[in-house]
Amino acid sequence: MSTLRHVSARSRWLSIGAAAVVAVVVLAVIVVGSVVGGEKVATRPPVLHLTSVAAGSAGLPAPSAAGISNKGGAADRSPGGSGWRLEGRLPGGPSSGGVNILPAGTATRAFVSALARALGMSGEPQHLTGGWYLVSGTTELSVSELTGRHWTFSNHGCIAGPVLDPANGTGCAVATSVPPLPVTSNAGAAPGSISVNPTPAAAPPVTVAPALPVPQNVARRLAGPVLQAVGVNPDAGRVDTEGDGRSVVFSPEVAGSTVVGLETRVSVDGHGQIVDASGWLATPTQGPAYPLISARQAYDQLLAQPQPMRGAMAPCRIIPGTSGCAPTPDRVVTGATLGLTQAYSTDRGVLLVPAWLFQVRGETTPVAVVAVEPAFLGVLNQPSAGGGLTTGTEPGSIGSASGTNGSTMNPGPPTRVEPGGPATAQATKLAR
Repeated sequence: MSTLRHVSARSRWLSIGAAAVVAVVVLAVIVVGSVVGGEKVATRPPVLHLTSVAAGSAGLPAPSAAGISNKGGAADRSPGGSGWRLEGRLPGGPSSGGVNILPAGTATRAFVSALARALGMSGEPQHLTGGWYLVSGTTELSVSELTGRHWTFSNHGCIAGPVLDPANGTGCAVATSVPPLPVTSNAGAAPGSISVNPTPAAAPPVTVAPALPVPQNVARRLAGPVLQAVGVNPDAGRVDTEGDGRSVVFSPEVAGSTVVGLETRVSVDGHGQIVDASGWLATPTQGPAYPLISARQAYDQLLAQPQPMRGAMAPCRIIPGTSGCAPTPDRVVTGATLGLTQAYSTDRGVLLVPAWLFQVRGETTPVAVVAVEPAFLGVLNQPSAGGGLTTGTEPGSIGSASGTNGSTMNPGPPTRVEPGGPATAQATKLAR
């Protein structure tokens, strides 16, 4: 029997199988190429255009920071003498981290009224464009409905007006005005002339003993109702001492990460009065992820940046046998963790940006250095055409204050609210 027919059939099936394999491989290459190409486009995050970062942060990377560590001067110290020193080891870290966005949101009259009562205020808050505002005597409360939902209270003996855009802080120039000199007529003098009564002799100075900080348990007791009104556990805050004042401070975590610049703070003076309070009501939402620099690179940037006002804050130390002041002691970095720092975008969005948080010996608040790779950071204080977060020249609005978040423009001059009588009923259920 001839085997040619079987050979031909076998060859034919092998040819068909080979063609099928080639087709599958080609299709797989096309599909994989499309997916990879599409993923590259879809996952490339937009450029972050930031205008500022939270107090306590070292800000955006200095252009001259790359590769400067251990070059000139002592190891792990700034060659410019800015006074940083590293003791210990810096961690390795993740290569990427996500930005979080603080959205806008409404607040109810019941919530604002309950917060006002906790602060010892009377009267009814008034709703303005962008939030709520209440004046009670010489105290004032602003509760923003713009991005971040920032709230702030002050008791400084003057009225500064509503602070509904957290990027635009206001303050009083003076708490009290100087009374004018009494003016009297001057009989017998030239027509139209006036005279000023001489200032009476100044009374002898009265020595007032400086107030001492209230005990920590008293500060917690005074701050407790305020923290509860904004949904914070009073026992979760720490107590900081500044001069004759105490501040009860709650530092939140977002997805397990420590955050700098999102604190809720209630400050009490030596007389047991709440003089300042502030915080944030927005719940962070997850944004895009970014490539990150290492902790070592962030420390290099820290070395390149001077410490503002460091010399003015530190006392002059005299060493016997020498002239002038001794050098300011180094600030010793004992470690670092990856966290978040609060920042504003050029379109007035409020963001939480990945940052390396450096623990400094003797300081309660870590120093934050933005951890996003410089290629994804816009120029500080240099808004782009589209504002906010942008990719290339196309405008973006991640964390934008426009659209559903409402306008972040200042609402104009404050609307005065006459203080009302004391509250006669307990505030109802708080709504955030």
